[in-house]
Amino acid sequence: MATAQSKGFLFRDFAAKPKLTPPDEIKARGALLIDAATGEVLYARNPDEHLLPASTTKLMTALIVYEKLGGLKGNVTIVDDDTKVEPSSVPLIPGETVSVDKLFHALLIESANDSARALGRYVAGSTDAFIRMMNQRALTLGCFNTHFSNPNGLPAPAGTHYTSCADLMRIFQAVIAHPELRKICSMKEYVLSTQAKTQVLHNHNRLLGYYPGMGPAKTGWTVASRHTYAASVTLGGREILLTLLDSPNKWADAQILFNWGFAQKPSQQETSTPSAPTPEPAPSGLASASPAPIVKSAKHAKTSSVATP
Repeated sequence: MATAQSKGFLFRDFAAKPKLTPPDEIKARGALLIDAATGEVLYARNPDEHLLPASTTKLMTALIVYEKLGGLKGNVTIVDDDTKVEPSSVPLIPGETVSVDKLFHALLIESANDSARALGRYVAGSTDAFIRMMNQRALTLGCFNTHFSNPNGLPAPAGTHYTSCADLMRIFQAVIAHPELRKICSMKEYVLSTQAKTQVLHNHNRLLGYYPGMGPAKTGWTVASRHTYAASVTLGGREILLTLLDSPNKWADAQILFNWGFAQKPSQQETSTPSAPTPEPAPSGLASASPAPIVKSAKHAKTSSVATP
């Protein structure tokens, strides 16, 4: 099987019969790999453990703002409080007006922390109100191992900002169910013009354009959280979804798990998305959305409860 070196990580060409690395060799503390069509769990490690999401938090921010506005509509006048964040940032300048569309591209491609604050404040009136909205929406999605304390995933007091791989999967599924958001999360580059400058935003997903079939994804990293990741790959008409939390190297872990997943035969027991319970109404001011497919176990799932330090 051919290999190629690219920007500091090893990419294995996906051959008909790849030499598979056993999935238990991943280094992430949490992982969940599922078949998008059936919800079948292909691999799981500590899927319900509370772990730090870092910038994958922005998936929930994007979902709520998109639902609230009914799309990428409107323009946001930036206020000083929006800009009080650490990098990465656009940077936004107080007093300028930026379209929601531009802010979404900065949020999901460049992972701009100031865009997250601006969008949240725009739809909720204040950052605190938006955080309450995030936690309410998490509950309606069935994310009972999740709590947010900011809209961007920057470090927060211990025990106040966390999710699990299973909950992150539900949020990711809800986001990519919207074609416009799926498209943005799949873009390699975007030219952004604001008052500060015109710049080319580069997607932080280093597997985009390198791993075959790589589609929408959101990355995250802080010193405390280490690498976090939600990603989709489609090959041969089959889509597999992955969430990773607390990984020292998400690029290596993701390749191991996607290679493993596509080497497993799809379940013959189900050929369509499983039915889901009727969802609770979305919080006031939010559009109701169809529930994401239920994440469920399958008899062939490979699981491990032991995490590598």
